[in-house]
Amino acid sequence: MTISVEQFLSTSTTQASVRPPLMPPTDQGYLALVSAVDLKDFVYKKGDRAGQTGYRMVLTWDVQDPSVIEACRAANRSAKINQSVMLNLTPDGALAAENTGLKMVREALGQNKDGQPWAPSMMIGQPAKIMVGHRIDDKGEMQEEVTKVASAQ
Repeated sequence: MTISVEQFLSTSTTQASVRPPLMPPTDQGYLALVSAVDLKDFVYKKGDRAGQTGYRMVLTWDVQDPSVIEACRAANRSAKINQSVMLNLTPDGALAAENTGLKMVREALGQNKDGQPWAPSMMIGQPAKIMVGHRIDDKGEMQEEVTKVASAQ
């Protein structure tokens, strides 16, 4: 279905917008594939880096578990979940060697070998086992998050 901007702007509803249900949490892990890698910048608000620009990599994981796919479909949502990984960069903008969150993901994907060329795009299409949890954010809202990444084997 295609809808024009004009059609969208004149569409009305009586229903309040709601948030779809969260993905079920698991400590056992869901098999998932990295489907996208993005880079976001932000400004630190507190601490000794307040006012400085920071960077985070956002991974989109496509969960492959049939029961999760079905539960998400029934809830009218996708079986995708994002993971933010804070990045440490060198002064010239390259990845610093000290990147704990990135190390965890690269190791789970079998891509953390010293001396072996690596780029973030190499993660796309690669499988891992992701653990999903729920937490309450600073606004009091329940959020889903990837709590751990492990090898798919």
